[in-house]
Amino acid sequence: MSAEAPRTRLDPDAWIGGAIELLAARGVNAVKIEPLARRLGVTKGSFYWHFKDRPALLAAILARWEERQTDLLVRIAGHADASPAERLRLLLEMTVGAYADPEFRNAEIAIRNWSRTDPAATVAVRAVDARRSVYIEDFFIGLGFTETAARTRAGLFQGLLLAEALLVRDETAEDRTARVGRSLDLLAGRHRDEG
Repeated sequence: MSAEAPRTRLDPDAWIGGAIELLAARGVNAVKIEPLARRLGVTKGSFYWHFKDRPALLAAILARWEERQTDLLVRIAGHADASPAERLRLLLEMTVGAYADPEFRNAEIAIRNWSRTDPAATVAVRAVDARRSVYIEDFFIGLGFTETAARTRAGLFQGLLLAEALLVRDETAEDRTARVGRSLDLLAGRHRDEG
């Protein structure tokens, strides 16, 4: 009698992580239980051990995204030794730059596309954007801008975050950092010579 190979059962985090990768690569419509199980090399039974159904998995994706984005903002705001401009630069780099959470760097746009057709995703994106706005406005107020000017600049900064996630450029990391730094300097009210 041959020994049967042990079955693999993933924890919920592995399912959520795999689903986020699939979401980032192919969009929310591709996040389905059977293809995801095949991609992860397990049976569907492992999925149902942790999740009631596909909507439960989709809700878990949104919850993880909201939590990670909130944690990121809290960590950056907690850098007491960093100036408001340095905090803005950190937020940019940790959201779309070299230090971005790899799980969510590519998923950001996919989640926003998803939010255009799904009310639950819309609520999650609005919540994250509202939290980002508050923190970013505070950073600009810390630079000496009025509340109105800070709110306007926070909106422009969030637009910069989204644009950076979309842009595909043939540039080195150093060139990208310099280019983004110049954009941030303009928003922060400082102008550097383009040289």
